[in-house]
Parts: sequence; C-alpha cells; structure tokens
Amino acid sequence: MNVVLKIVGYVFLAIVAVIVAGLIATAVIGRESMLGLVFGPVEARAVDFATLRKTDRPNQFLACPLDVCAETPDMVAPVYEMSATDLRDRWLAMLAEQPRVEQLGADDANLHYDFRQRTELMRFPDTITVRFIPLGDMQSTLAVYSRSHYGYSDWGVNQKRVTAWLDALR
Repeated sequence: MNVVLKIVGYVFLAIVAVIVAGLIATAVIGRESMLGLVFGPVEARAVDFATLRKTDRPNQFLACPLDVCAETPDMVAPVYEMSATDLRDRWLAMLAEQPRVEQLGADDANLHYDFRQRTELMRFPDTITVRFIPLGDMQSTLAVYSRSHYGYSDWGVNQKRVTAWLDALR
C-alpha cells in the first residue's frame, strides 16, 4: 500500500512539475510562441475561393455560392438584399460584437478579408476568410471559409461559427 501511495505521489508531483514548467515557458516566450512550439506554426496561406481545396480534416467549414468556389461548399451561402459593401459593413459591425475576434488583413478593392477568432478556453487560433460578392445593385452574397489550425476535429465549432454569423446578418 505504501508503495502505491509513493507512486501516486510521484506521478502527481511530475504532473504538477510539467504544468508549472509549461506556465513558466508560456510567460517567458509568450503564448503564440508556446503554441507554435508545441503544435507547430500556423500556416498562413492566402485563400482564393476560385481555386480553394479543403484539407481532408473535418475542422473546417465552407459557405459559398455554387458558382464561385471550386470546392463543393458545406453550405450554399445566402443571397442578401443589399449591396456587397453594405453587406461588408454589416459583417464588420456584427464581428465587432463577437468575442476574441481580430482582423488580420483586408483587401478593400476585392472585398476580401481575413480574421482570427481564438477558442474560449485554450485560445487556439481559428482563421476565417470572407469575400463579399456583388450580384447586382441591391443584391450580394459572400464566401466564408473558417478553419482550425490545430488538431483534427473541431467538434463542429467552425460550422457553428459560420452559421451563427450568417444568421446574425439577417
């Protein structure tokens, strides 16, 4: 019995030591560097919806008009009764109310934007790319590609994010 308690005690101390070492390393080199060190760097690649090919992992979600994306979308994007610039402005206002979202890049001329949203608990980065597409004077749609950079599955987080954001635009 004493041997079992000693082993449990040593295992507990080892776990505590690993946690403390991780916290110290995170404080010294920063959260981004620590995530990159443990999981590898975030692949920052430009998204061209006309040539986009999704990976074989289920941790991504694509909403797109059928005639815009080369990849079959997970969801056909809705059409909105407003100009593409009005849709963009509504999107940006909606994102301003979302937690842990930051804009990474903007191509205003092509209405193409990149964002990052961090997961609530572990603060893992997910990247969201959106392009607003004019269909006429007062109609537009959009293409949205949301993906996780770490792990294989995302338990539907990217799908829930995109569908919630599209619902918020209505």
